Amino acid sequence: MPFPSFGLAATLLADIAAFAANNNFPDLYRSYSWRNDTYVNQFPDILGLELQLSGDDKSTGITLTDVQAVAAWGAMRNPGRINGAHVSLPALTLHTAGGVPQPALAHAPATPIIHLQNVNGIGPTYQSKVLRFGMPAEYGAIDTRCVRVFGQGDPAAQQHRWLTLSATQGQHNGRAAGWSIPENQAQWPNGFTIWINILRRFAQILPANCPHPAPFVDSGMRAAHVWTCADVEMALFAYASQFT
Repeated sequence: MPFPSFGLAATLLADIAAFAANNNFPDLYRSYSWRNDTYVNQFPDILGLELQLSGDDKSTGITLTDVQAVAAWGAMRNPGRINGAHVSLPALTLHTAGGVPQPALAHAPATPIIHLQNVNGIGPTYQSKVLRFGMPAEYGAIDTRCVRVFGQGDPAAQQHRWLTLSATQGQHNGRAAGWSIPENQAQWPNGFTIWINILRRFAQILPANCPHPAPFVDSGMRAAHVWTCADVEMALFAYASQFT
């Protein structure tokens, strides 16, 4: 079970409760699809990255090679721009020596973003993805699809007003192009803290019915049926994908 949520307004807590009651989270989780990662395939690339990055956090630290692997998984535009120091996130930033989440993350989940901002070529989306793979129990990615649906920037896609984070659409040769989450907006990275607490809240109130593929439980990355922040984010991503 993730750390308890904090700092969410009563109106947001009520909206989260209503959303949980009106949506089938196990079905949303099963419907998550990104390239080779489908429920039928047992999300193999996701599990591989979780094992890789969580293991490196507990040993060498999460490296630039790890960041590049996450970028390749996400089909990032212009991955050749990624550069920086060999160690992108110092060892034991996320885990203690005993392998449990660092207690300081309970009330400061966005703190590791400070280190990742030193990696050139990645912004909020991929900074959050690195944390999501480094510690899925406590982190979920903040993808542009989720910001467009649960935050600001795309009135055509917006379904809820949970976040004040904004996504913006780029232009290429005078035509609309891909979306991004600007790192220079005032709500970053504090908006990420709100997102993590939203994921925590869902994990707290959902029944223990997350249908993890067996390899996640067998590898020790999940406790059977218990929702993590990453699991909740996958379900919300699947929901957001209906509108983007």
